[in-house]
Amino acid sequence: MTESKPPQNDRETLHVGRVAAWRTAAVRSSYVAAVFIALVALLLLWDFSGRLVKDPLDSDAYRQLRGQLAGSPGDAALRETIRAEDRRLREDYFRQRRFTRTGAWLALAGAVVLLVSAKAAVTLQRKLPAPLPAAPPDDRETRESNAARWTVAGLGIALVGAAVLLRCTIRTELASVTAAGSPGESSVAPKVDPAAAGPPPTAAASTGAPSAALPSAEEIAANWPRFRGPGGLGIAPAMDLPAAWDAESGEGICWKAPVSLPGNSSPIVWGDRLFLTGADEQRRVVLCYDAAEGKQLWETAIPATPESEGKVPELSEDTGFAAPTPVTDGLRVYAMFANGDVAAVDFEGKLVWTKGLGIPKNIYGHASSPAMWRDRVIVQFDQATPKDQLSRLIALDAATGETVWSTPREVANSWPSPIVIDHEGSQQIIACSDPFVIAYNPADGKEIWRCKCLRQDVGPSPTYADGILYVTSEFPQMTAIRPSGTGDITDNDEYVLWIAEDNLPDTCSPLATARHVYVLASYGYLTCYDAKSGELRWEWESDDSYTSSPTMVGDLIYVFGLETCAVISPGGEGAETVGKGTLGEECLTTPAVHGGRMFIRGKEHLFCIGKK
Repeated sequence: MTESKPPQNDRETLHVGRVAAWRTAAVRSSYVAAVFIALVALLLLWDFSGRLVKDPLDSDAYRQLRGQLAGSPGDAALRETIRAEDRRLREDYFRQRRFTRTGAWLALAGAVVLLVSAKAAVTLQRKLPAPLPAAPPDDRETRESNAARWTVAGLGIALVGAAVLLRCTIRTELASVTAAGSPGESSVAPKVDPAAAGPPPTAAASTGAPSAALPSAEEIAANWPRFRGPGGLGIAPAMDLPAAWDAESGEGICWKAPVSLPGNSSPIVWGDRLFLTGADEQRRVVLCYDAAEGKQLWETAIPATPESEGKVPELSEDTGFAAPTPVTDGLRVYAMFANGDVAAVDFEGKLVWTKGLGIPKNIYGHASSPAMWRDRVIVQFDQATPKDQLSRLIALDAATGETVWSTPREVANSWPSPIVIDHEGSQQIIACSDPFVIAYNPADGKEIWRCKCLRQDVGPSPTYADGILYVTSEFPQMTAIRPSGTGDITDNDEYVLWIAEDNLPDTCSPLATARHVYVLASYGYLTCYDAKSGELRWEWESDDSYTSSPTMVGDLIYVFGLETCAVISPGGEGAETVGKGTLGEECLTTPAVHGGRMFIRGKEHLFCIGKK
């Protein structure tokens, strides 16, 4: 006996019922998604209306507390209140940024659900041709179809509005990061890592110069060839610099020279020549001065590459178009700009090569300074987010500009400058960003080890002293690392020695010696930590603001603020201010020290500080 099949009309009725149920579910999902997106947008607007737009410390209450402290500098309770308020403001600032990112992703997820649901509702409401009279144009299906179309159109408008809001939010975030830095505590010049000079390679330079022309470690130590000097450590030997200077009266100033284009790059010095960069939206130049007299010797324009031609990078005014400090190997000067172009210029001002890396996706603008390893220019080109997979560490041939290797980095846009160290015979490039500090083999760019200890906007460059590496970001911590491991050393106490959390910098790079580590917060606290234990030893306070990293000359620390420079004599239990200098204009850069003189760039001029 065969099983009878249900009548055709029953099957059609069942199918139509199922389709109607799915269509109803799709329509309701569309409405729910639209309401969800609207709520997220309202929350984002509410948060944006009360957020800290530029500076987390731009608070009337905080400024009032600072003013009270100026009148009562010995009030310990008031000082602690200021520290607590500072931490609260900065935590609120980063919470708001996380809220914006989370809200954007939630809105995007809601948009996807809305689009899919609306599309399904429109599709499911369609009927196959049937010999029945057409439904009246104003039936329920027609109304729902029109509503779905209007919902999709409204979604598009909402998404455009959200994109504009998010763009404005990002562009008004905390602007900082011009590089800065320095370390030291000994009157002896720092020993330059062999990795920074190394045995000369066998390949000859494209200019015809033999490989033996590359500088020795001793020559590098005798000059100031990169950001923060030899090794990127910011340490210079003791020299007879004036304890006070004043640009207006000329006291302690050997010479003062105008700079033709703006920039936040710091000066470098090789022999009797000083090099600097400048740029605006249209022009990029490398400048050369006579270090003894301040006379400008030449100015070389750097043409745009095909990768940057006709494009203007988005950046913060505090970063600018010429934030990276150039680097030199004694043969050529290598400069990088905010548009992602790298150029080599010889000591006579002749353009040797240019290389376009592409316009970087960096919320404040590119500020990482290049480094050298033997005959290679090392560029830390971090951008966008880890998920975008755009960040790279790149080695360029110094003679030709050709890429020797390029290593992808799973990190976000950042502003630190890489350093090259030689730790127990292991030559390493150290590069910091959110969330990792990573060590690379300079020969081939392969990763050696990594540590997940950084977060948010990472501006300070790493530093190295007495076998210990120090890395920091404003949140959550400064970390002392023994760079001897391999792989992920994040949770390995053998290599992660200690962490510190107080008065950490957002821009200024740490200064380290065998005994102490110094960090300079932008709001005026210089804090000393014990290098071995991480114990906080003392704090020095100023009313000035800082982006320039501290520099040690002999046993003295020089800290350049926006308005003044303090000369500090550090001790084991405290610090004494022993000198003061003024430039008469804002200063955001880090000094170069060479030949018994100090060279510093102000907003409009280049200054030489020394005894005439």
